[in-house]
Amino acid sequence: MSRARTLNYVALPVLLVSTAYGIYWIWGALFVWWVVPTILNGQAFLVFEVNRDEDPVLYWAIVTLWAVLGLMMIAASLFPQYAHLLA
Repeated sequence: MSRARTLNYVALPVLLVSTAYGIYWIWGALFVWWVVPTILNGQAFLVFEVNRDEDPVLYWAIVTLWAVLGLMMIAASLFPQYAHLLA
């Protein structure tokens, strides 16, 4: 089994457990992680594939949304006393 495939099998239960226990910074880290390959590949996925060259406004809106949501989830976990301001 490849390393990427193994990580996918590990990531799924980790995400499920983190959701059950309310540990949302893990989801935030995943959102931020998704921004990296999205920018490198020039492709984002919303409902269908969005290419940077064909739909630059929608593409950058998706990338920005993922980055902001990820950072908000991380911030809410690091500073729970301010989490109500992020919602």
